[in-house]
Amino acid sequence: MRAVIFQGQYGIFEKEGLDLSMPAVQTCLGLYTESERHVVCAHFDTSLNLQRNLLDIKKSLEDKGLKMSDLRWCVFGGDGVLSYLRCGKPSSFIGKMIVDFIKSQGGDATYSNEHYSGLMENTFNFHYRNGSGSEITEGKHSNDLQGYHPDALSIARNRIKIHPEEYTEKHAAMTDVSRFYSSSRPKVSDGDNWRTESVVKKRSSLVKQTLSR
Repeated sequence: MRAVIFQGQYGIFEKEGLDLSMPAVQTCLGLYTESERHVVCAHFDTSLNLQRNLLDIKKSLEDKGLKMSDLRWCVFGGDGVLSYLRCGKPSSFIGKMIVDFIKSQGGDATYSNEHYSGLMENTFNFHYRNGSGSEITEGKHSNDLQGYHPDALSIARNRIKIHPEEYTEKHAAMTDVSRFYSSSRPKVSDGDNWRTESVVKKRSSLVKQTLSR
């Protein structure tokens, strides 16, 4: 099963047959963990509503019989200058808030700023493939975005279009996209992939214009 986790989304997936990407476009940081049977990942792009989002992730875990306290979590994302435009605070600040929350729930978590977060082509991709395990690489490959569910893309596209200064706690609410991915999900056309890249390029251009002012 192929799954793509865009910014503002999270999911809990069974490992068997899983091929998952979490490609950053304009984002702060990622969060992931593995249990014996599941991979859990979340893609943060703001500090707004952070505790509420973490509580929602905790509830989704419990609904699947998992406990945050039983897992070892990794939080990652570097303090790229461009990511500040989206996130409002340095990735390291938000990352430490996430680590503190997980530890307050009895879990084990670490934060690494090794991986840059900002805009394509200079950002991260978290990848998990069943049988090969997980890795975090620089997000330079367009195929990291392939295989998404149309509804997940639509939610992400609408989120990306919102300017940082317009962000509210309502906008910051994250979406559990686990339900979108199954063996019977719709196929994605090349045209949809092109439109995804178009949105990314337009957003990148806006951020670059802001930086140049």
